[in-house]
Amino acid sequence: MPRLPILARDRRRLQIAGWLLGAGLTVPLLLWWTFPATSLAPIPPTATPQIVRVGATLDEPIPADWQAPVLNPELEAQALAIPETLPLTSSLLAAPISADTVFTTTIAGLVASDELNLRDGPSVDYLPMAILPNTTPLTVVGRFEGWLQVVTPQRALGWVDDNYVALASSVQALPQIAEHADPNPALLAELNVERANVRVAPQTGSDIITTLGSEQGQVNLLQQRAGWFNVRTNDGTEGWVSAELLHADDYILRRVPTLSASPNALEAVRLASKYVGYPYVWGGETPRGGFDCSGLVLYVYGKLGIDMPHSAAEQWTGGYGQKITSQRDLVPGDIVFFKNTYKKGVSHVGIYAGNGNVIQALSENLGIRVSDLSNSYWNSRFVGAIRPFP
Repeated sequence: MPRLPILARDRRRLQIAGWLLGAGLTVPLLLWWTFPATSLAPIPPTATPQIVRVGATLDEPIPADWQAPVLNPELEAQALAIPETLPLTSSLLAAPISADTVFTTTIAGLVASDELNLRDGPSVDYLPMAILPNTTPLTVVGRFEGWLQVVTPQRALGWVDDNYVALASSVQALPQIAEHADPNPALLAELNVERANVRVAPQTGSDIITTLGSEQGQVNLLQQRAGWFNVRTNDGTEGWVSAELLHADDYILRRVPTLSASPNALEAVRLASKYVGYPYVWGGETPRGGFDCSGLVLYVYGKLGIDMPHSAAEQWTGGYGQKITSQRDLVPGDIVFFKNTYKKGVSHVGIYAGNGNVIQALSENLGIRVSDLSNSYWNSRFVGAIRPFP
């Protein structure tokens, strides 16, 4: 077959294409040769969220030989100690004594500390009822082994450490009070009505487990929440009774733990804790495919009936619950938000587990872990929280 002649203009085009190809290969080679060799430094194990992707697809299953990272058992135990208790409510603080109460001997005193606990007994084993600020005037009415029984300006009777009180005269003239209530009494209450229903949950519409009568005696108080007591009856039955139907004095009520979150909120924490140690996957929102930060929140609260978007910023602005602005007001189950992590604005989210700890999907290196909210990184980036369950 005869060879076809190459026209001059075609020859010129081939020469130009060859020059361009040569230049395209030469320039990168020169740049590579000119710059010094470098090695990629490993990403340090920080708590800063990283944009990563693990596996070929988001739905790739967790490998059979995958091992959870080594966790801090003390931190995990603290974070998952549920339920936690709240500080005393104002209704359970020191009740005022009668205006006509008379004490045989009194002397004047003044709080000589920035803050001083007023306790319901003469030792640190007793509970605080109020905090007295500096220079609060006190009427001192009794003493016992380094403690003073005092009456506050609000007519509350309690005990304070005598090291933090300036006295107008010697305490030796005051009566010695040797009998005191047990600092750890049995937490018992009795019915103040003929009959009371014991229910499955702390709400009127929940199922009735059994009915109590006054003839059955006292019940043990296990915890309290929003006008309800979790009780154990003499036969071991546990359930919830309306607080209006039971009677116990303030000394007992101060010692009954207050359930700080709704049952659904606690269930959110329990569910999230199951995935501690799972891998971080950018865009992941299932246990099978892994989670990123907002994907974990989406999945957990979706299981509890709340349909949320897969975005920390949209979860924050979406009106999915009551806004909480102070870390002091957080309770387990609150969804906490952070700003300026891998980008500006609200960019990271986790689930508050109580005791200052947050369950969150952190990074490819760390996976889903429990972090301390008081850590300077998280504390400085805290935006607020939402409480999906009242």
